[in-house]
Formats: sequence, structure tokens, C-alpha cells
Amino acid sequence: MINLPIAEQRARESFAGFHEQVPSAYLAFAETGDLPSLDAVVLGVLQFYLPKKPAEPIDSLPGSTRLVDDLGCDSLTMMDVVFMVESLFDIKVDDAELPRIVTLDDLRSHLRRLVGTPASVA
Repeated sequence: MINLPIAEQRARESFAGFHEQVPSAYLAFAETGDLPSLDAVVLGVLQFYLPKKPAEPIDSLPGSTRLVDDLGCDSLTMMDVVFMVESLFDIKVDDAELPRIVTLDDLRSHLRRLVGTPASVA
């Protein structure tokens, strides 16, 4: 779990330009470990960095939505997302694992594992 004062500082420093629900979800996750809040942060970060935003909010898309084919996620976008979640959650994402992250469900599950929470998708 993330130390709440550190999470508050990171939220102030890291979420400029993000939808207001993203820092709120980050703080909720830091305080409670709430998995839907973790998912909201991850999907909010992804949505922020996508070069072409989808017509619908990402959190309303099915888990089978493909990052590259459906959302147009490219390698630069993935690196931005990875860098952001690594710094927010004090984790390390192995570059060799990135090709296996194909869908939104894959992304959520992988980050849940890395953050140390159950990998089941809510």
C-alpha cells in the first residue's frame, strides 16, 4: 500500500491535466486498497496518454478492448503509461512483459499483480 502523505504529494505533482477523478481514485486506492480505484487510475492514465481519445470513456469499454488494435495505443503511449504507473505505485514493469498486455483486462490484471493485490478483475 502507498503511504497516504506520499500519495497526496504525488497526486499534486503528477496529475496536472488529468480528469479530476484520476487523482481522487489514486488517493482512494492509497487509503483503502480499493481495486476499482486502482483500475480507475490505470485507465485514466492510459486515456490521458492516448494520442486519439476513444468516443467513449475507457472505463466503459469492455475488458476485451485491445490496446493497439482498438485504442491505437503505440509504443510511446505504452512507455508513458508504464513510466507513470511505475512512479505512482513504486513498481517496476518488466519491458519483456509488455507484449503480453494486449487488452484492458490484461493491463488491469498485470498492474494488480505488480501492486500486490489480487489479479481478478472486478
